[in-house]
Amino acid sequence: LHGDPNQLLAYYQRLFNYKYLLIFPEIRDNEVRPLFSFPQEAFSPFFKGAEIDWLNYYPKALYRNQGDESVNAAEFMSHFGIDHLYPIRFENKTFGFLGVHAHGRAPNDFEKQTARLIARYLASQWHARNLMSEIRRSTEKTERLLQEISTVLEVTRAIEGGGDIQMLLETIMEKCMEVMAVEAVSLMLTMDDGDLEFRVALGPKGKQVKRYRIRPGQGIAGKVAQSGKPLLIPEAYNDPRFDPSFDKRSGFRTHSILCVPMQHRGKNIGVVQALNRFDGKSFNEHDLRTFTIFAGQAAVAIENSRLLIKALENEKIKSQIAVAAEIQRLIVPEILPRISRLKMYGRYIPCQGVGGDFYTVVPLSADETIVAIADVSGKGVPGALLVSTLNATLKAYLEFTSDLSLVMKKLNRLIMELSTADRFITMFLAKINTRIGEVEYISAGHNPQFLLRRPFKITELSSTGMAIGIIDYDYRSRRSSFQEGDVLLLYTDGVVEARNGRMEEFGEERLAAIMVEEKSRDMGALCENIITAVTEYSAPGLPQDDITLLAITFAKEGDHG
Repeated sequence: LHGDPNQLLAYYQRLFNYKYLLIFPEIRDNEVRPLFSFPQEAFSPFFKGAEIDWLNYYPKALYRNQGDESVNAAEFMSHFGIDHLYPIRFENKTFGFLGVHAHGRAPNDFEKQTARLIARYLASQWHARNLMSEIRRSTEKTERLLQEISTVLEVTRAIEGGGDIQMLLETIMEKCMEVMAVEAVSLMLTMDDGDLEFRVALGPKGKQVKRYRIRPGQGIAGKVAQSGKPLLIPEAYNDPRFDPSFDKRSGFRTHSILCVPMQHRGKNIGVVQALNRFDGKSFNEHDLRTFTIFAGQAAVAIENSRLLIKALENEKIKSQIAVAAEIQRLIVPEILPRISRLKMYGRYIPCQGVGGDFYTVVPLSADETIVAIADVSGKGVPGALLVSTLNATLKAYLEFTSDLSLVMKKLNRLIMELSTADRFITMFLAKINTRIGEVEYISAGHNPQFLLRRPFKITELSSTGMAIGIIDYDYRSRRSSFQEGDVLLLYTDGVVEARNGRMEEFGEERLAAIMVEEKSRDMGALCENIITAVTEYSAPGLPQDDITLLAITFAKEGDHG
């Protein structure tokens, strides 16, 4: 069956001298009416859809006055003058129904066979149309996500570049306003007296509201600053927490509100607020996630600025290194998240005031967790800043995708843009799935990481591609079994490249031997024993590298780190 559906239906009607054909959608409501009639006629609705919705699951045709139909189905067919009713189905899903007015006669075998072909053709067309609509929606969603990621990267680069903090905050909020498609956005900082002071206010009445202050607990912004929790308000004037005084003074009309706290190390430093989506819809959870990322970037910019000001008040390079060390300390987690069935312990020992190593743990769901460890070539302030960018960008990407290959490819391109030719990063990125007992990983030029399996044998998870920041590269992940009792040890080269007085390296064999000999399920004891062994092996006075370790074991059901 090929060609235009209208021509096909016209031919079908003439072939069997039917009075008319009706096409019905899947029965979802109590009111049922045809989508299409051929020839075109007007029909009143049938108001007992709930009594015949079983037709959606009935795969056979019904014939009026043949004893095949139920009382309710007979009433439905009689209402529309239908003698034959054929389901339009594709792969066990009903899309609708083909109804035929056959002047009261029963169909012969040829009519039945032809009707089945027509219904099959209509079902395939219906399925194709639905599929294209789904592809279009998916494409639009992907384009929005790509735009959001691109904007996050732009802002990250702006933060990395430093500059005037006021201009930087305005840039962040301008990009936020553009991505979220809203009428107005604002950024307020918490002052010493607890009041919120506008630092950025963009929108039709932005200049007017900037001169006002907001007291703790006043309006939506004041409530968010007090509680440290975001608020989504679908209709401002229906919410008793909303303060309409700003609207009265400025002439602006607030409809929906999204307000998110800016936090640093658990302390609220201000809030960001968005008003009125251009499409008139209320803010949703996706808007909240996107806005939270921008709030986090603004907080990073503010704290980086405060740290920089503090450094400039001191003298020369020592104070600058102290600032970068603080940034580095904020990156490496002091406390790892508690995750069901995973026991973890991490340790980071920089070789100088500021190092270039980092590790992180990011829970994605109850079953999936991202773990990563990285080592920047070159230490000091530039290394710490590059690590800071890598950490922030990695977490931003993971808000939108957990595809390791895509994340690593994006990180590589960003580091290529930001770093000089002599700087690159080796990185081991893994996704642990405790439900299926598997670890998926990409090793970008990193040392082979160790997986200890019973009966206490070491499997090396070796490099799968180039270090990031050198050339454009398509990374491919590998997978390995990760079962109860297994131990995954992530480390940087400072562990195995530590040297003794004879300039001999500690080496991977010694590290693997400690894991096998230890046979410990206490990840803290394992890491500390490794550090002790490396420290005792190293010759005093020789330049050494950072030492970074992250140990993870697959614990018993109900156990967590």
